Amino acid sequence: MESIKVSAIRERVTRQALPARREQTREAVAIRGAGAATGQLWDWLRAWRPTWAWATLLIALGGLALALTRSSLFTLRQVEVAGCEPRLAEDIERAARQNAPGSLLTLPLAALRQSLESLSRVRQVSVIRILPDTLRIVVVERKPVVLAQMAERGGLVWLDEEGVVIAAYDPDADGEPPSIAVGFASDRDQVGQRENRDRLQLYRNLMWALDAAEPRLSEQIESVDLSHLQDARVQLRGSRIVVGLGKEDFRARLLHACEIVDALQRRDAAILERLRFSDPRIFEKAPYLKSVNMINPKQVNLEFDDRPAVSPARPSGGAGRPERRATAEPKPKAGSRAAGSAPRR
Repeated sequence: MESIKVSAIRERVTRQALPARREQTREAVAIRGAGAATGQLWDWLRAWRPTWAWATLLIALGGLALALTRSSLFTLRQVEVAGCEPRLAEDIERAARQNAPGSLLTLPLAALRQSLESLSRVRQVSVIRILPDTLRIVVVERKPVVLAQMAERGGLVWLDEEGVVIAAYDPDADGEPPSIAVGFASDRDQVGQRENRDRLQLYRNLMWALDAAEPRLSEQIESVDLSHLQDARVQLRGSRIVVGLGKEDFRARLLHACEIVDALQRRDAAILERLRFSDPRIFEKAPYLKSVNMINPKQVNLEFDDRPAVSPARPSGGAGRPERRATAEPKPKAGSRAAGSAPRR
């Protein structure tokens, strides 16, 4: 009996303990599941740890950069300009400061360079940023080559070697003007710019030839007419006489023309005879001499006007054409040569 009772008690205890063990098992499973999930999370975080580190670093750097751009440490304080004259340097510095109001770190150098190269006297610039507060600008300046008369510009202007208008002529700042060039086309379109470059090349060739030896013949020139690229015409200084020089042999042709003009003014028959002007009536027309055409190397043509030549004031329009052309008579087949025409040797 007692053994039966003991067995019953044990069975009852076992039945009471089984639910508790099941609960413990469920709790253990839950704990193990939570641990596994936590482990997976930490494994995922470990795998992405470099990315998170870089993201944090970039955010920190972005904040630092934002703080630096707003800092007064990088505000533009000094502008160094090199390669040009002081007046142009002042204009460039003023324009640079106007285009760089904020931080030097955020200044767009390409846009600033383009803005500075739009100035008429600037051909090319290079802009260097020197932190924390300095801007260095190296300039290639446009140099004036010729003083030109351009109707659409309203007067005399300086042109560079590319035919670009640099500035208007200022008598107070520029002093006595050199030989004035006329005949330039409009520089508003590409065709005019190309023609003007050809005219500038002709002008440089002319001036180089005139000054290739002593005396410097360019000092005897008042103005140059470049309207026709095949015929450069120069107006003699202190006179309204125009000499057509063609497109080559400028120095020799001008010397020959000046010799003819001087002989006519001095009424030197011997020199004119040597130059093969034999008609004495040419002296009667000498005060009315308007131009000497040397474009044909084998024939010299003199053109006369109906009023005496006078010494004009400084011309505003350059070397002009005769108001009324008196064409030289053709060379006769026999007898003396016609006045106003002589073949060159």
